[in-house]
Amino acid sequence: MIEKIIKNVLELPDVDGACIMDKKGAVLQNALPDFFLDDFFDDLSRRVMAMFEAVDSNYLPCDDYLLKFPQKYIQLRRSRSVYLMVIVEPTVNLVSLRMVTNLVLKHITPKVIGQLRAELAKEPEPAEPGLPSPEAPKDSAETQSAPVVPAQRKRVVRPRPARCFRGNQY
Repeated sequence: MIEKIIKNVLELPDVDGACIMDKKGAVLQNALPDFFLDDFFDDLSRRVMAMFEAVDSNYLPCDDYLLKFPQKYIQLRRSRSVYLMVIVEPTVNLVSLRMVTNLVLKHITPKVIGQLRAELAKEPEPAEPGLPSPEAPKDSAETQSAPVVPAQRKRVVRPRPARCFRGNQY
């Protein structure tokens, strides 16, 4: 199901790729171009999470960012349980992109995240030639994981504006 949703994003003109990461930084879905290396993802998730935390702690919290670089734009969106990163050309229709990414974030529920994690756990890692495959039996305690509970975001309390008329409060 998630492949169909990501496909809608990728079919939008001037979209190069998309990636979905959970709140822990694990890549759940990767539809980025080949020039993004797999080693890049560990550093990417750390930087994305650090950026959101830094802005949330110093400014008004925001869930959408558009990072503008000379050749590409990166749209970062956050929901309660995932981060969505979309790589686009500067000529992309931003209204259409926002609409499509809204659909993606709406359809990604904790149940879908659990299914994605299960699919990632089932995929065996390809072994190098001449090395034994890493298919050792695992502990039953390691295979059972706690249910996924989305983290609550802290709300920022904004001060009420003071009313005044000609410099006097009323």
